[in-house]
Amino acid sequence: MEYQASVDSTPTTKPLTLPTTESTTERKPQVHVALDFDGTITVGDTGDDLFRTFGAFEPLHSQLLGGQMSVAEYYLRAVRSLTADATPQAVHSFALRRQVDPGFLALVELCERHRAHVSVVSDGFDVYITPILEQAGCGHLPVACNTLQHTDEQWHVAFPGASESCSCFCASCKRNALLATVHEHDLIVFVGDGRSDRCAVKHADVVFAKDNLAAWCTEQRIPHHPWRTLHDVARVLGTKFATQALRPRRQAQLARKAAYETE
Repeated sequence: MEYQASVDSTPTTKPLTLPTTESTTERKPQVHVALDFDGTITVGDTGDDLFRTFGAFEPLHSQLLGGQMSVAEYYLRAVRSLTADATPQAVHSFALRRQVDPGFLALVELCERHRAHVSVVSDGFDVYITPILEQAGCGHLPVACNTLQHTDEQWHVAFPGASESCSCFCASCKRNALLATVHEHDLIVFVGDGRSDRCAVKHADVVFAKDNLAAWCTEQRIPHHPWRTLHDVARVLGTKFATQALRPRRQAQLARKAAYETE
């Protein structure tokens, strides 16, 4: 027996506009620290493992990487493959068994101590992100992600962060999630590890990258700090806070300006 999946593909995000609640001359620039979730906050990709455990990961994932379908189409097909074992209770228990990066709490506490805004930007699903963050004591963090809800014995997929103006490898545009709340002179710090983070790092002033993302940043000549655990990120970022060494990146500023103009 397999669950049926339905999709709400209509983007629900508002047009991307520069926040104007305060004049930039009246407010101090704020630091925004955005964290990817799968492979960054968690050890390993929880979304991939969800479909490995309860559905069909391959050949769908290889077809996605081969350009045979979009990320949204991949997710819809993967959700359709979920078996009857993928009950809400089973998925919740699966989420609570996931391992969080050992430096996650230290990084969040560091940022909050320095009054930096911390958020999670993910192309994964709330159904596992929310319980994992709550179990880690970080359920208060704002999250931008896709949604997966179970009603009437069906899993329903929605992509509230979809964007037609961005060609990123995401169903939930991380660029728009970053830019929706930052002011013109704010600083963006982004921490990630994979292909879905590429668009976001183009618009970030300070980048922490590992694995596939680090290699891509090197190819694209995007300045970045390599990391293995979030303790590494906390150590480097802590030094930058202490020495007031956080600086805007010109190319990121230009990319953000272009995004506001084209969205």
